[in-house]
Amino acid sequence: MKANYALLKKAAVTTTLTGTVLAIPTVANAHFGNDLMAKGMKDDHVKELQKVLHKEGYYKINKTSNYFGAATEKAVRDFQKEHDLKVDGLVGPNTKQELNKKVEYSGELLHQGKKGEEVKTIQEDLEKLGYYRGDIDGIYGSKTRLAVLRFQKENDIKVDGIVGPKTFKAMHHDPEKRKVAATATKSKTTTNHTNKTAQSNHSKEENNPPKKAQTAVKELHVESTAYTAYCSGCSGTTATGINLRANPGAKVVAVDPDIIPLGTKLYIEGYGYAVAGDTGGDIQGRRIDVFMSDREEALDWGRKTVKVKVLN
Repeated sequence: MKANYALLKKAAVTTTLTGTVLAIPTVANAHFGNDLMAKGMKDDHVKELQKVLHKEGYYKINKTSNYFGAATEKAVRDFQKEHDLKVDGLVGPNTKQELNKKVEYSGELLHQGKKGEEVKTIQEDLEKLGYYRGDIDGIYGSKTRLAVLRFQKENDIKVDGIVGPKTFKAMHHDPEKRKVAATATKSKTTTNHTNKTAQSNHSKEENNPPKKAQTAVKELHVESTAYTAYCSGCSGTTATGINLRANPGAKVVAVDPDIIPLGTKLYIEGYGYAVAGDTGGDIQGRRIDVFMSDREEALDWGRKTVKVKVLN
């Protein structure tokens, strides 16, 4: 039996690499793993498979296990038959995609600070869609929150960094409507051309060199640090009214208005295009504080001297 499963797994991997299965990111495998599932295998993803099949009335055993046995295979075949899938008892991409639609929202709001298997599943979902690049550790930290914020923004969901019913549904039940990170980049670029807010325009151009139309009228070297929208005592809204928590991709800098007037367009070495949109009690003289959406990125920035170009 193990030998048969090994052959099936090898065939599935070969098909995936030579076909077009990987052409479009999908979360279908997030709950059920990346491998072909077949009779004889032992894996924790089998438990998730049995849970869904039991909820739908196909798997008749109340207690789940990590073993794919005869009862699981029968449940898979019955499910496939009633959903117009190839009836072979193997859980491949098409069967997983259909099963994924049956995964239900638990009702618990997932947000920064949460831990557990549900958080791990969300991380897997976001990784499949191209939004998350970090450890699948079940810890809802700043990287997970940033990935959720990006997903929500690109999929027209309230941008709050919390995985509730709408965000969960968009990840699992609306694959034809869901945007993935690879295509969302184009959408973001198009949107920025018509967006009148300064932070969106600067976010889009962060890594581009200054354009001729935006010539530097002054250059200066300043001491720089970095901050986030969730630092101690931070409201998340800048001195000019930019909501950084709702716009995690904004390129905003806190300045001393006597040195750099608020609203000034800047190009900062190592940071890109930005707008002078905030102030700070410690930001006096030739000092700036660059906004980072992620705490780890802010810590990596540290304290350093950078060249700032003031644009016309």
